[in-house]
Amino acid sequence: MKSFTMKALAVAVLGLAGTSAYAACPTIGNATATPGGGGAWSSQTVTSATFGNSATGLNGTPCGLSTAINVGAASNTKGFVTDLSPQDEPRYRFRFYVDISGLTGLTVANRQVRVFSALATTAPVTPGAASEMLFANLVGGATPSIRFSVGDTTQASSYKIVSVPFPAATTAGQYRIEGDLNATAGTFRYWVTDAAAATTDAAPTGSTTITDTGWSGVTQVNLGLFGTSTNYRANLGGQALILDEFDSRRQTFIGQ
Repeated sequence: MKSFTMKALAVAVLGLAGTSAYAACPTIGNATATPGGGGAWSSQTVTSATFGNSATGLNGTPCGLSTAINVGAASNTKGFVTDLSPQDEPRYRFRFYVDISGLTGLTVANRQVRVFSALATTAPVTPGAASEMLFANLVGGATPSIRFSVGDTTQASSYKIVSVPFPAATTAGQYRIEGDLNATAGTFRYWVTDAAAATTDAAPTGSTTITDTGWSGVTQVNLGLFGTSTNYRANLGGQALILDEFDSRRQTFIGQ
């Protein structure tokens, strides 16, 4: 089945055509905007946050998306892009790069921020279930981690939690995150690696079985910085998260 379009963050958030080309790194504004011109991202949402280009990108690109909450921001702070191209996908594969080296306050577990969510049109009527089929949070600690919450109606909360500590990295703080959410097979596989490391489809970092009957399939994806905890806002104001090279597909492995 065909691939979704790769989304070069610094380019595509402004709706420029040719999203696999990295030659242009225009200034990104801080106001809520709906990009036009055929760009891969449907919209960007910014509230009480800075939102713009990083000086350098990840995986060799000239720039990426840099987003940080304002110092003293309220709970509704956010800076993310949205993709509305999925069409109730029962299988959804995604990959993006992150650089958390600027998040120097990400040292305690109660400092958390959501960086990714995949939403469905409808969700099961079970305790705690929401439109998100899958979401991922950065979680602080001596070794920060990425925490996946995957829709699973066998759990009391309606979500299965999978926490993965970040590994050692060739370039400090730079990682690649990839996932394969397969509602038909009832599985979620994930890769959390050094940004420079080679990966294969057959060797994920881990996998888990899920029962996500009732979610209608992925229809919207958000990527950026949102859903911040109180302690994240109190200790990481002005500290930037950098993201780059988001890619999504129905079937095939993505990797580097």
